[in-house]
Amino acid sequence: MSRVAFCSLTALALISSVALAQTPSMGQEQQKAPQDKPLGKTSAPDSTIPPTGEAQPKAPIADQSKPAAVGPAQANTASNVSNTREGPPGATGQTMPSTISADNAKLDKLPTTALQFPLTEEQKKLIAKSVASAPKTTGANLANVHVADFLPTATPVQDFSPEIASGIPAAKQYKLVKLDKRVLVVDPTIGTVVGEIAE
Repeated sequence: MSRVAFCSLTALALISSVALAQTPSMGQEQQKAPQDKPLGKTSAPDSTIPPTGEAQPKAPIADQSKPAAVGPAQANTASNVSNTREGPPGATGQTMPSTISADNAKLDKLPTTALQFPLTEEQKKLIAKSVASAPKTTGANLANVHVADFLPTATPVQDFSPEIASGIPAAKQYKLVKLDKRVLVVDPTIGTVVGEIAE
């Protein structure tokens, strides 16, 4: 065999082996790079049918004949909205700026601890009346204790009366300290004064 024929056969064998190595074997799928996919086509089916109206979730229908439920802060200051001629559009009693709402200005000055156990004026009067005959607590440092202050250690506290506890269920978790002209409402778990009622 001539040398030229041998070189030609060797080159042909090398080219064939490289070509076979690059083609995928049987059972393997040829993977395409993301850039090889045609633009604008997705893998979702072409004909999708949207669900009917019955399958869509529905929001509850509000009863327009009844007034909307409001929280206690909104209920307490809702009267201010009707009395004011000015104010941001859509502002409620709770969101009215304190420069316009006197009640909101008063709430802004309270420490957040005072909002832990909110009481209406009627509830405060009821509590003051219920402790009128209760014994007064005496202590050296109680004159300067107010809302958001810690009660001095070993200060005796009292439970709310059963009538108050049944009328104001949240009062069961609080205690009170009766002083000369005021009543302190105390969170007994941490000893913080959360309310102050004048007698």
